[in-house]
Amino acid sequence: EVYVFRRRGRRVEFLCLRRSKKKSLPGIWQPVTGKRRARERAEVAAWREVVEEIGARPVKMWALESVTVFLEGSTGVPHALPLFAAEIRASSRVKLSKEHDAHRFEPAGLARRSYLWESQRRGLEAVKREVLSRKDLAKALELRIRRPA
Repeated sequence: EVYVFRRRGRRVEFLCLRRSKKKSLPGIWQPVTGKRRARERAEVAAWREVVEEIGARPVKMWALESVTVFLEGSTGVPHALPLFAAEIRASSRVKLSKEHDAHRFEPAGLARRSYLWESQRRGLEAVKREVLSRKDLAKALELRIRRPA
């Protein structure tokens, strides 16, 4: 999961994406989500998913300390999901992939109410706590990945 946000002056707005009708869980609002390709590093996959799903390139990314643990429903296998934050320019235009049919930017409180899963609400809180509130921690968590072309 990647929690994409932009800054407009002193205001921080989080991107909420609505899943298209042709996908599982149609109509739910969520952050950027996706899967790694074979042998792909998690942070590279996060970067790629942002670009693929919203057509905008992050100016900064962070690997959050927080992770989400969930059980895969069909197998009962536990998974640990890394969480990332990505900042895009306020002027960036969002161009949605076919996975989503709508988007909106909202302050954290409204974004929190838009997300279905409690784990995604905790992800938003992690971004606020680990990236937006603590410059020292944000600097330590910032990724310096080689960005795909």
